[in-house]
Amino acid sequence: MAYNWVSKKISNESLVSEVAKKYKLKKYVAQTIINRGYDDLEKVNEYLNPNINMMHSPNLLNGIEKASSIIKYHIERNNKITIYGDYDVDGITSTSILYKTLKKLGADVDYYIPDRLHEGYGININAIEKIYSSGTSLIITVDCGITSVKEVEHAKKLGIEIIITDHHQVPDVLPDATCVINPHIKNCTYPYRELSGVGVAFKLCLALIGDDALDYLDIVALGTVADIVPLTGENRIIVKEGLKMMKNSQNKGLKALINVSGLNSKDINTYHVGFVLAPRLNAAGRLESAVSCVKLLITDDDIEANRIAEYLNSENIKRQELEKKILDEAIVQVETKIDIDKEKFIVLSSENWHPGIIGIVSSRITEKYNRPSILISISGDTGKGSGRSINGFNIYDAIKYAGDCLIGFGGHEMAAGITIKKDEIERFKDKLNEYAESKLNDFDLIPTIEIETSIENETIDLEGANQLSLLEPFGNSNPVPLYIINDLHIKQTYTVGNNKHLRIIAKKDEICYDIIMFHVSSEDNRFKEGYIIDIAGYININGWNGNKKVEIIAKDIKIKEKNTMFFRNLLNIIMNFSDFTAETIDNKNFIDMREMDDRQSYILKMFRSNESVVVIVNTRYHLNKLINYLIAHDYRDFRLSNKAVNAGKMILWNANNKEVDHLQSVFKNIIFYDIPFDSKMFYNILANDKNSKIHLLYGREDIKANLKDIFEIIPKRSDFAKVYINIKKNGSTIVFKDQVYDYFKLNSIKVMLCLKILKNFGLIKFEESDNIFVLRRNNIESKVDIKDDKIIKKLVLSRKNFLRFAFEILKTKIKEETA
Repeated sequence: MAYNWVSKKISNESLVSEVAKKYKLKKYVAQTIINRGYDDLEKVNEYLNPNINMMHSPNLLNGIEKASSIIKYHIERNNKITIYGDYDVDGITSTSILYKTLKKLGADVDYYIPDRLHEGYGININAIEKIYSSGTSLIITVDCGITSVKEVEHAKKLGIEIIITDHHQVPDVLPDATCVINPHIKNCTYPYRELSGVGVAFKLCLALIGDDALDYLDIVALGTVADIVPLTGENRIIVKEGLKMMKNSQNKGLKALINVSGLNSKDINTYHVGFVLAPRLNAAGRLESAVSCVKLLITDDDIEANRIAEYLNSENIKRQELEKKILDEAIVQVETKIDIDKEKFIVLSSENWHPGIIGIVSSRITEKYNRPSILISISGDTGKGSGRSINGFNIYDAIKYAGDCLIGFGGHEMAAGITIKKDEIERFKDKLNEYAESKLNDFDLIPTIEIETSIENETIDLEGANQLSLLEPFGNSNPVPLYIINDLHIKQTYTVGNNKHLRIIAKKDEICYDIIMFHVSSEDNRFKEGYIIDIAGYININGWNGNKKVEIIAKDIKIKEKNTMFFRNLLNIIMNFSDFTAETIDNKNFIDMREMDDRQSYILKMFRSNESVVVIVNTRYHLNKLINYLIAHDYRDFRLSNKAVNAGKMILWNANNKEVDHLQSVFKNIIFYDIPFDSKMFYNILANDKNSKIHLLYGREDIKANLKDIFEIIPKRSDFAKVYINIKKNGSTIVFKDQVYDYFKLNSIKVMLCLKILKNFGLIKFEESDNIFVLRRNNIESKVDIKDDKIIKKLVLSRKNFLRFAFEILKTKIKEETA
């Protein structure tokens, strides 16, 4: 998948330099810190040095002192307390740490985790009845309850007190609970509002047992990372400190889970938590019951901990197998039953899909096709669905629009769940696509990656990679930084991991870089030795076999077209070619060496002289040939530029007429190495009758090189056909402007001419925005003759005029007084 690269703007260059100097950081590392909103030195210091002492007092959280008093009141009277949790990792960890805290206080405590498949999220009336029957006097919710108005009312009627701790967005009407703790409640004065459910429960534990609750930081970090809350402020402190504890965790269950996951010898980071540990805890709730996960985290028995960890590991393997099966089936449905060019919202359904897995698969489908999606698991005449969205599209609002098709639904901007009658699925799909069509355009469906900065004039090395570790822990609102590295020259490519991944060795500024691109096989490899590429990638330290080295993990790679500026300038010259000829060239200081056999040695001799020399080279062929000759003869003391600068010895290439006005005042010798494209430039230099010597070295054979370059940009009929065929018959074709060459496999200047001319004839239409073209074919039955286009006519005429000019300066007599 190709991405639109969006770079963050440098807002304060002086602060970047100040932070880099103060903390001895690479500039790109300093820039990354400032990009994340740490825009003064005090904020930067807090970001780089988070510690437990920076955490806020739990008593600042509204309702927490009241909740502590109520809990202690019930403990003193030996009343039974039940913790009502949730089946995800946030809910599991919340339940576990509060259970351990209340046990430490001597409470008669139990917990209740609803079944994902049969009960769903949140408090339900039947659960309240069960808890009441067990003799419970106080319910404490964790990670749920903020919307449970009816359920709380029912508990009160039964004589049960209820404390709600939650972190989700609050509704207009709050439950009439004994106490409600949620940092999002209106007028809450707590300084940080982004705590996870386990973060709120942790604050309650701190209020109840003080610093002893810090022993649970590893469990709190587990839930915080898994719930994908922003890793800023207190969450950053919690996770940073909690990760330190994990490797030597005193929690027997977590330790067993780490061992069974193969992480016991690793320095655990947020990736390991989010993609290795958390899925094993989530698997039980998805397939069976999450109760075993709570048992794992509260047990003090090594044998039980190992047994449950092994069970969770096996459940996760089952989950992975089911996920792959469902994903494969879902992709087949998309590819065979959905017109992806017309449908902007993907809705899929099956009677064979496990309802606990479809949410994960929906996220995979959304990621693959960059469209919102809902997968529905059908059982009998009813289906349960789970959906995920793309940035900028509110899936909850979309489902609300189609709400009359549903039995029930819930969710937020990026994810949602539904219950639906089987015979309403098609109507539901149509209404979702109707809504998506009104909200999404073609540009919205293009995946975007956010770039921190382009790394220029700095070496990517172990020092910089180690500095990036100061920005950890990475996660939501503090992602692993993505950088652009420009102009890398590929030296070698090969696949690794049984042909699953591509490794590229590329060079820049005499330094070789090791690049890995995951999930690219040899069949998918479009990169070849000699290509120049730009990379959007992550800087990583590879510690294989104890040997640490820097590698770049490529998120996306763009193949760069060579000589773009040259061809752009050439088109401008050709389109504005001046048809001027002279019967004689009259200048006092001519050295006529036209048609000479060995002009490379002539240039080498001139460069080794004591006089200033500028060599004007016009074609790619002669530039490469001359430079290779000079290097082969160990001569590198020259400047190559497209601008006239005082360099002593210089090759001027791809220069326009304005750049040659002052050549005579800078250089003693001006050499026309091959036939110039620009007649104005040629005659202007000749017209300035100063002291410079003008050397003419070009010959008749040079015209071949000139024409080769000209034909690179003037389109033929076959070029128009190639461009047109590569635009989809139906739907939109998305092409990034800087990838025109790579997409069409044609010179980008030529492609742009083709697109413009095809549009002029009404054969296509295209929109553009920033770096993106959206191309569509038009259905036109009448034939057109490309030769009738005024641009083509202009190009053909200019080519003829150039040839006339070339032959003129080859045969024109020269009045020379100096030889």
